[in-house]
Amino acid sequence: METLILIASVALMVIFFGLCIIVHEFGHFIVARLCGLHIEAFSVGFKKIWGKKINGVEYRIGCIPCGGYVDLPQIDSTSDEITDSEGNPLPHAEPWKRIATAFAGPLFNIIFGFALGVVVWLVGMPQPDTDSYTEFTVREVPEDCPEYRAGLREGDRIVKLNGKEFDLSWNEFMQKIMLNDDNVKQVTLEIVRDGKTSEISYTPAVNDRLMPGESVALPFFQPEMRVYVYPLPGSPAKAAGIQPEDRVTAIDGEPVYGTDDLMSRINFSGGKTLTLSVERDGKQLEVPVTPVTVPGIKPRPQVGIFFSVANDLCEVQETIPGMPAAEVLRAGDVITAFNGESLKDDPAIFSRLVAEKGVETDGDGEMHGKEIALTVKRAGEDDPLEIRITPRIVVPYEIGVSFYRIEHPTPWKQFCNVLKMTKRTLNSLGHTIQSKVGQDTGYTTIGVQNLSGPLGIGRYLIMTFQGSFMRGLYLVVVISFSLGLFNLLPIPVLDGGHIMIALIETAIRRPVPTKLVQPVTYFFMFVLIAFMVIVSFYDVKKMLPAKWSNALEIKIHRASGELEDGKTESAQTEASAEAGDKGEAAETQAQTEAADETAGE
Repeated sequence: METLILIASVALMVIFFGLCIIVHEFGHFIVARLCGLHIEAFSVGFKKIWGKKINGVEYRIGCIPCGGYVDLPQIDSTSDEITDSEGNPLPHAEPWKRIATAFAGPLFNIIFGFALGVVVWLVGMPQPDTDSYTEFTVREVPEDCPEYRAGLREGDRIVKLNGKEFDLSWNEFMQKIMLNDDNVKQVTLEIVRDGKTSEISYTPAVNDRLMPGESVALPFFQPEMRVYVYPLPGSPAKAAGIQPEDRVTAIDGEPVYGTDDLMSRINFSGGKTLTLSVERDGKQLEVPVTPVTVPGIKPRPQVGIFFSVANDLCEVQETIPGMPAAEVLRAGDVITAFNGESLKDDPAIFSRLVAEKGVETDGDGEMHGKEIALTVKRAGEDDPLEIRITPRIVVPYEIGVSFYRIEHPTPWKQFCNVLKMTKRTLNSLGHTIQSKVGQDTGYTTIGVQNLSGPLGIGRYLIMTFQGSFMRGLYLVVVISFSLGLFNLLPIPVLDGGHIMIALIETAIRRPVPTKLVQPVTYFFMFVLIAFMVIVSFYDVKKMLPAKWSNALEIKIHRASGELEDGKTESAQTEASAEAGDKGEAAETQAQTEAADETAGE
């Protein structure tokens, strides 16, 4: 089933990503026809496998389904003489026709975005974390992060960000810090502790724990989050009387701090009836719910470990309270061997071995945990530790709720969101460029490594379609709008460049000399190709295991002479790997949402 979902997601990515490009080229084609320009060919896909000429235009189908193209020789401003495919001379198109034809591509992208946006608006899309907060209560803050060193502690209430009150979702709050919307040199949080108000300031650091490989400055602390649930049809939650948008505040009298907390406690409930404290229409209700086993998942041995996904080590990110690992393992421990067998730094091998060798069956066919031996490297210990642990047979449970509400953003709001994110991203990139030339404009970690080319966008589309078709469709809307806006930039080789040259010709009433247009066009063509190569490098790097990607980046830096003075390649590789090893776990909603945002940028 998972394979079919992956195949379907890849197919949807190819179809919709290709459609965005084909619609763009069709815009050029249809307006060029209306303007009477000569059109050599219109192709769907690349590398021609079929073609037919109709009314002077060759219509082609290519075997590489990555968009398409339209061949319009008359809008070329880099040559004095223009000919068709048979060598017949063609006149240069009039400036107004070139403007109309060039503008049509981005315009069709925006129209296509609005058309798909109407579908998103009418059907709706699942959207997590849309609740707004005017303050955040800190749930946890690691001791090795800049916020903790600045004085932030568990239980603090954050009431202002950079001197301003806020009304933001947690994702919006994180984005304001990540993109440095307030153009500050340090983040300032106004906090309330024991009734007293104070301020702390700190310089954000790269947080590979939340978004491994992206190298962006996201908060390390986690706030208490309001948990809203949406019962699924036929589920225990529905039968118990849980209603859409009920807020779960506690389980058996113990406060619930977030969706991960709620899911974990239900999952390890053992099937006993839980009493959910629910807030509905301002009233507090107590609702007993009996979890059921998750369909299709058999009982299995578990020790209760979350491994880091920011690296390729079997490094313990955290242990689950009450599970066997919590008694003998610590965060940061690296498991190197299982019953004497090397794990080859692969958490997947550990999981497989626990499933195979961490269980035994008695004469009645009942499963029991079987003791296993782990070889562990622990910080501060010179020699590896031998730790014996007995897995617990776990039957996962659920009550049948979703944490996503259905949002219906209007097409105009979707377009404005893209404009807003584009502006914020360009602002952050501006900070980066200024810092590179020695101007102190405030902190920033956003750079070209955070942008996405075709590979990265395709990857995020597949990930998003796997989670939700409508969220995937919304990402296509974002891509279509972004493609239209990007092509309007007044850069030669882009549509905006053609429009700019035609406007100049209209103003001076004569063609711009090709001796001027050619070198400028070729220069920007080289810049764009180089830019795409760099962006694609980072796209590939994000898809590789951490060790490989770090080693690859070091080789690139070494080839370009960027190794730091006094450090060997091995020393820098070691330092880079160590930095990568500090990232932690992973499968959280925040990571998926942030991935969507990055793709949008």
